[in-house]
Amino acid sequence: MTTIPRTAEDAVAQAPSPLAEGTQALNAIARIIPGRRQQLQQVLAQVGRRIAAGGPSPLDTIGTVHFARWVVLPDDADGGSLLFASNYDPPWDTYIEQFASDAAESFDAIYSNCEGWPAGGSTDIEAFKAFIRSRELPPDVYYRAYPTATVRDVKSALRLKQAWSALLDTLNE
Repeated sequence: MTTIPRTAEDAVAQAPSPLAEGTQALNAIARIIPGRRQQLQQVLAQVGRRIAAGGPSPLDTIGTVHFARWVVLPDDADGGSLLFASNYDPPWDTYIEQFASDAAESFDAIYSNCEGWPAGGSTDIEAFKAFIRSRELPPDVYYRAYPTATVRDVKSALRLKQAWSALLDTLNE
């Protein structure tokens, strides 16, 4: 496990991080517009139901997502924050651009309930990137069991395992 430097001076002083290569973490926290937490939770529940039923999710067509989750962090009022945490295959710009091109409707439905969401939504790519960057938090600790395995590598290995198992089943009949 490696810690990420918190300041530019720390980053310069530290030797090159092995975290610069391979799977990356994205953590972003956005404030929920007061009075919109319930609406946001309904949108997230709808996404969750689609995923649970095996239906399409906002991230299905983005081929670089290892995992992603949204968590509502409530406060005492009717606001709170929305945490998005994801592991993805870099580069960051491509990852965010894929959100805009492949999942804009879902991201707009989710983040339109958050303060500072761009008027043009996720299709205003530069404003969308600025929104994410301004809310992004580097991990204090980030562990990766398979740091250089891409989503494509994992899917390929699973297909190979399935084919190998089928061959063994055929030979054992």
